[in-house]
Amino acid sequence: MGYVEQLMAKGEEIVLRARQHWVTLLASALINGFIVIVVLALYNLLFRALPTAYNVLSWVAFLGVAFGFARFGWDWLQWWAEEYIITSRRVIQTEGIVNKRTADSSLEKVNDVLLTQSFFGRILNYGDLEIVTGSDVGVNKLTRLREPVKFKTAMLDAKARLGEEYGEQMREAGDRDVPKLIEELDALRRKGLISDAEFNEKKAKLLAQL
Repeated sequence: MGYVEQLMAKGEEIVLRARQHWVTLLASALINGFIVIVVLALYNLLFRALPTAYNVLSWVAFLGVAFGFARFGWDWLQWWAEEYIITSRRVIQTEGIVNKRTADSSLEKVNDVLLTQSFFGRILNYGDLEIVTGSDVGVNKLTRLREPVKFKTAMLDAKARLGEEYGEQMREAGDRDVPKLIEELDALRRKGLISDAEFNEKKAKLLAQL
């Protein structure tokens, strides 16, 4: 079982997993590639000037090249470890290779989604997605997101389905035990899937039907 799967509540399902676009790694590739080229060029010049120092120069060149590749490899691992996940209940952002950091926002709290794509972003299919919620807690902005339109559509669809589920629960309240339904909502609140304010609002509506 993956790290994200361990965080999910009972009945919660993953709708979509996404990462940042590969352009995020472009700066790292250029910088570390430049380091490797400079090291090899210096090695070639110094070897011609000091052929007797072959062993020392070879080790220095090897370490310099290894440093460039290792640094890019670390950046790649960090890129791979950062995921943006839509579940049937929330949006989760997780990052970190050894030390993990996770932030999430309930779909019910999402008020609006702002998508920004530059000219190259539209060509290469990446963009910035800003999630506007009712609070400052959780995922706010996903930068250089791969396939942002697909991600936005999936998130709004998941939010709509969640609203339909709650609406169905409310419609069935007349035929069900209201205290039992309040217990189910309280369970969702304790799991962090709905806020205290949302719980109190729905509880008041249910009690009004008694």
